[in-house]
Amino acid sequence: MLDPATVGVLSNPAGRHNARGGLKAVEAVLATAPAVSHRLAREPRAIETALAELAAAGVRHLAVNGGDGTVQAVLTALALRSPFVTPPRLLLLAGGTTNMSAHDIGSHGRPAALLRALLADRLAVTLRRVLTVRQADGTARCGFFLTAGGLPQAVRDCRAFREHARLPGLRSALGTALWVSGRLVRLVAGRAPFAPQAIEWRTDGALQHSDALVLAATTHQRLALGLRPWWGAGAGPINITAISRPARRLALALPGVLRGRPPAWAGVDAGYASCRADTLELTAAGGHALDGEDYLSPPATRLRIDAGPVFEFLRP
Repeated sequence: MLDPATVGVLSNPAGRHNARGGLKAVEAVLATAPAVSHRLAREPRAIETALAELAAAGVRHLAVNGGDGTVQAVLTALALRSPFVTPPRLLLLAGGTTNMSAHDIGSHGRPAALLRALLADRLAVTLRRVLTVRQADGTARCGFFLTAGGLPQAVRDCRAFREHARLPGLRSALGTALWVSGRLVRLVAGRAPFAPQAIEWRTDGALQHSDALVLAATTHQRLALGLRPWWGAGAGPINITAISRPARRLALALPGVLRGRPPAWAGVDAGYASCRADTLELTAAGGHALDGEDYLSPPATRLRIDAGPVFEFLRP
């Protein structure tokens, strides 16, 4: 059994699962373990304050109860300005919407049950490396999954569609499903599902220019739905895939691309590139997203994405 005094929980009450009753289930478990420290925080500054309080309380096992954005804020603080002398072991509780990080780690089950397993010391340790994303102005963030090209703008367009929908029912997941269905119709008709954006990127070779539907860089082992859309050569820990114009026969190539097994004809000349690297330099006209959080930096802003520190995570 773990000493409950060494366990801390940081919850984001605004996470979708938490807001729909998940937080109450976690609080019910915590009511049986009053020595566990629990803090509520939504924004990055509040999360850093909460982490400092948990470090001062002697926490060595930290359950992060929120979505991917909450996980990103916690990782950024722990990697770049940690209040902990020794990094705590992390348990990701799926308290958000997509919870892709928790899925990759393997801790995407019911948060309350996982918290009880933590208190009973029934979880195993796994190691994961994060990305460190630095802008030219010195701003730095850490996370698992970065996207650039047309995809971040497409996500913004989807959100705008939901927010401005005249029918209230379309302001929920139904609106997202309708918007995505429209993109799929375009894809099946042989058109790009959304507009590409200009990017420049370099790993170890020459600078590449393209109009990209998406560039994705990640240290995840798999994405949502078990997808693994990378297949290229290289020994680095960062998986990088770009789909750019002309993106020939995209509807036909996409099923294989998403599984990391593109058709033989889907090479660089056809608009499909993938590799593994230690570092990625990127300039993206349409901004970028990190673990679902949107960042619209000035068009000429160059990002440097490096393999960041390794953290210990807990999983069943």
